[in-house]
Amino acid sequence: QVSKESATIEAAVTLANATSQTASVTVGTQIYELDAAGKRSVAPVAQIAPLAVVLPAGGQGMVRSSVVLSQPKLWGPPPTQQPNRYVAVTNVAQEGRVIDTYETRFGIRELRFDPARGVIVNGEHIPLQGVNQHHDLGALGAAYNHRAAERQLELLRELGCNAVRMSHNPPAPELLELTDRMGFLVIDE
Repeated sequence: QVSKESATIEAAVTLANATSQTASVTVGTQIYELDAAGKRSVAPVAQIAPLAVVLPAGGQGMVRSSVVLSQPKLWGPPPTQQPNRYVAVTNVAQEGRVIDTYETRFGIRELRFDPARGVIVNGEHIPLQGVNQHHDLGALGAAYNHRAAERQLELLRELGCNAVRMSHNPPAPELLELTDRMGFLVIDE
């Protein structure tokens, strides 16, 4: 449920108890805004209250929860929209002490596919102007090179590209993070 007025953020956290004893833990999540460089805001914009869960020895458990964020900054492709992002920081605590932390970066957007209009992002028709992007960087090779990938996307943006189809090999997670930050729509095969 996404609109300019509010968005429901749903979280599902899977926990694994690698010990030989039953473990009682709490799981809480705080949501922060990210700036254009990926740095998070000082104060959270929303939080999911800690939930208690008991994990059997050597077993797993899942915690599901949600929170409504008022006035979300929506993620969308430039030039008509901005690739606003958030990070969910999930803490697992045992006996009041944080034993694990996990960060999940995400954007909030409404995405629809209309047979007559095409791709609709946040209520706006977005014509896809994209390329089929292989995982390598030409003469630089297949190892991920952040600046080279960023430059490649900057050049594509200058040419009017707003969508990228990743093909043949799984893209580097860092490349997907970069496309999210820069506002590219991605078809990840």
